[in-house]
Amino acid sequence: MSDRKRVYYTWKTIEAWESNDKQATEIIKADTKQDVWICNRALPPTCYPPPMTTEGIDKLKALDDIVVQEIEEE
Repeated sequence: MSDRKRVYYTWKTIEAWESNDKQATEIIKADTKQDVWICNRALPPTCYPPPMTTEGIDKLKALDDIVVQEIEEE
């Protein structure tokens, strides 16, 4: 698990979320093998997926108008 990192992500606009969220969900599901994770109810939402690999994070960051931030471990 040490090769995985915790991140959160959101979108720059509601339109970006509407057009790219399905692709982001598929990337996360493929990378983490999990179907659910925490997202708030704001529009656009901020989501906290399970820990991801560096490759998965890079794929997520490649999507248009997404904001991905790593969560520092204490």
